[in-house]
Amino acid sequence: MILSYNKYNAKIEGKIKIKLTIIGRGTHKKMFENYIVKNQLKKIITIVGFQKNPYPLIKGAEVFILSSKYEGLPNVLLEALVLNKFVISSDCPTGPSEILSKGKGGLLFKIGDYKDLANKILYYSKNKKDCNKKLKYS
Repeated sequence: MILSYNKYNAKIEGKIKIKLTIIGRGTHKKMFENYIVKNQLKKIITIVGFQKNPYPLIKGAEVFILSSKYEGLPNVLLEALVLNKFVISSDCPTGPSEILSKGKGGLLFKIGDYKDLANKILYYSKNKKDCNKKLKYS
C-alpha cells in the first residue's frame, strides 16, 4: 500500500531498516512501479508479482503486512501465522479481526490509513519482544 511519499514515509525512513516485497498482481502494478522509480525506492521495494508458492518469501520475512480493502477468508494471513510471522493487517471486513482476535494476535489498522500503518510498523520495530508474544495468542 503506497499512497503518497510524504512525512509518513519519512517517519519510517532512517529510523529502521526496511525491505518491502510486494507479492501479487493487480491493476495498479504499473502505478506502483512508476512510483518506486520516481521516488528512488528500488533498493528497498521489490514487486515479485503473483507467486504460486509464496511460502519461501513469507518465511524469510520478519513481518507480514496485509493491506487489503476486502477479504473473504484471508488464507495468506493464516499461512503467515502458521509460519510464525508477526502480522500487521488492515481491519477489512470478514477475516483479519476475527483471525487476530480483534488485535490480540497481531496489529490492526484502519483500511487505507497509511499513517496508522506507519505507526504500527514503528511500534513493532521498537517492541518486537512484546509483539512476538502475540504470536502465541493467535
